[in-house]
Amino acid sequence: MTDRPAAADPNPVRSGRTSRIIGIVLTVIIGIPFALLVRVALSSRFGPASADPHGYGLIIGTVLALGLGLLLAVTVPLVFSPGRRGRAYLWSMLGYLAVAAGLIVALLTA
Repeated sequence: MTDRPAAADPNPVRSGRTSRIIGIVLTVIIGIPFALLVRVALSSRFGPASADPHGYGLIIGTVLALGLGLLLAVTVPLVFSPGRRGRAYLWSMLGYLAVAAGLIVALLTA
């Protein structure tokens, strides 16, 4: 028996393209509900009190948006080429932290 190293992907361009397509699909699937939940939370906070008198939209929207936002921050960099993903992760996480801070401030100052 010979000790052969594991075979590398014969077509790295195709595997990179595949991961980018998967990243796009996941970004859309996660991004749309995230945007809707952020809208629910912020419209509950800044909209008329008659629209959400108890603040459930703000509370539930914030909690769910924080979870989906973290998933989104991890999947968005998959859209970029492998050489640019490190920087994309940095900006994605910084964007997530900014949105999360805004949602938490909106929740705590209601």
